[in-house]
Amino acid sequence: MAKVQDAFGKRLREIRRRRDMTQERLAELSGLSIQYIGEIERGKRNPSLTSIETLASALDMSVADLFDLEAFQVTNDEMKTKLIDQINRADDEQLRIFYAISRAILG
Repeated sequence: MAKVQDAFGKRLREIRRRRDMTQERLAELSGLSIQYIGEIERGKRNPSLTSIETLASALDMSVADLFDLEAFQVTNDEMKTKLIDQINRADDEQLRIFYAISRAILG
């Protein structure tokens, strides 16, 4: 169970930071305490379904999107293998799009 809590907490932190949002701001928007949010992000608390729904709403996203934990459940080597597989299966147009996205991210 702790593995899922850890992954969920990392996902929550990632989303919050990507939105340039502090724990304090997320607490204001969700009505949850800063301490509770910090404990969730560190994998120390197992949030209720109601809290998860509240966090998703405060982040203006669906609960399903908040639970997209795949990136935290695979190793870097597994991610590289999956990316290589996707590149190898891509048609010309998809490959050009993938290349453009990777250049935008990596330079």
